[in-house]
Parts: sequence; C-alpha cells; structure tokens
Amino acid sequence: MVIRCHGGRDGFRRSTTGAVLEPFIGWRTLFLGVAVLSTAVLVALLPYQSLLSTRSPSNVLLTATQLLDSFAELLRSGCGARTYAYVLLNGIFHSGTYTWFGLYFAQRYGLNEVGIGLALLGYGVPGFLLGPTIGGLADRWGRRWLIPAGIAIGGMSAATLAADIPLLAAVLLVTTLSLGYDMTQPLLAGIVTDLSPKRGLAMGLNVFTLFTGFGLGSLIFSGALRFGLDTAYLLFGAVALVAALFAVPLFRSEGAPRS
Repeated sequence: MVIRCHGGRDGFRRSTTGAVLEPFIGWRTLFLGVAVLSTAVLVALLPYQSLLSTRSPSNVLLTATQLLDSFAELLRSGCGARTYAYVLLNGIFHSGTYTWFGLYFAQRYGLNEVGIGLALLGYGVPGFLLGPTIGGLADRWGRRWLIPAGIAIGGMSAATLAADIPLLAAVLLVTTLSLGYDMTQPLLAGIVTDLSPKRGLAMGLNVFTLFTGFGLGSLIFSGALRFGLDTAYLLFGAVALVAALFAVPLFRSEGAPRS
C-alpha cells in the first residue's frame, strides 16, 4: 500500500506570524522569543528523555565507512538515483521561489512586512486541507501521475508570477505553488521508504538531500536575480516544467498498489 503522507506543513504559519509581528516587536525580540520558547520545550521534554534512549536489538551502530557504503548502495539503484535527484531538484525549486517572495511582493506590489506575511498565508493551505486527499489519490492512481503533475503545477505557478498580474492572482499562485510541493515531496518520501529495509538510513539521506536543495535553491535564485526578478521566476518555472516532462517516463513504474 502506498504510504499516505499528509504533507501538511506549518511553515506558512511561522512565516506569516513572524512577518506580522516583526514591525511591532522587532527582529531581535522575535529571535529571543524563539530561543525562550525552544528552551521551555526542552525543559518540558527532559522528564521523557529515557524514551529516546530505547534501542531495538536489531539496531547496530555503523562506522563512517559502512554509513557511506549504505548511502552509495541507495544511489546505485536506478529508482534511488532518480528519486533522490528529484528530491534535490524539488528542494532547489521550492526554496528558490519561496525564499524571495518577500522581495517579489515588496518590489511588485509595494507591500510592507505585514502585507507580505498575509500574502504568504496561503502557502500551507493545500497541505493542511488536501494532504489526506492527495494521499488517497496516490493510493488509487499511484504516484506516476501525481508527481509529474505536481512539478508542472509548481513550474507553471512560478512562470506565471513573472507576468504582469493582479495582487490577488499572485497570492493564489503562492497557494498553487504550495500545492505542487504537497503533490511531490511527500510522495517522493514514500518512494524513499521502499528503497531499502534500512528505512532510517534512506530517510536520513532524503532529509539531507532535501535540505541541501533548500540551501542551493536560495543561492541559485539569488544568482539569477542579476537578470531581474521576473526572469528568475520564469527560468525556475521553465526548468520545473522540463523536469515534469522527464518525470513522466522516469516514474512510470510508480503505479497504483496491488490490492
């Protein structure tokens, strides 16, 4: 059975809340507040630290060489190489487009911090409302159509942001861009869990690849900004659409599971 990943993220709440509060309390207070709340959570969890030390008898510690060999084994298979490649590309695309939304809405529409935060509010809505539905569609139809479609939706959303569109349309495109993420990354993570019996290692490499993509995406987009903000969004959208076309044959084996 296909793992039904919810895909909901709370990043949109954090980005909106932070952007709305910053003009009133300042960024230093925001950083201090996060530190205080994190410390409070740590203190609250200390009585339960024994739960984290429980190890299964089947778990063994790997040397650095064994760990690298295990990662190489995951990447040697065709399924593993293609899946992690798309995890990386997905991270680059979504981080690049999302990181610079503040600049986009400030330059294009003259929004202040509060307005930018409200404009980004829709970024987490698809995952919050449609996560179970997306998982159900993956169970019924398989991932082979949803993953290319999700990449294409994200690419079209980014490319359309380069056009001269009303503010409301741009806000809606932020939501559809998020929908593209929720139709891809949770399903890619589901594929990763099936790559090896060592699911912890497979997911560890997945998280490393995704967050590497997040860092690279912001960096690459900043380099594309020399050609203009609209051109950068158009380039990212075009690359995503090409990746969607290649995804159709690459993920054709990810059909609906057998009953």
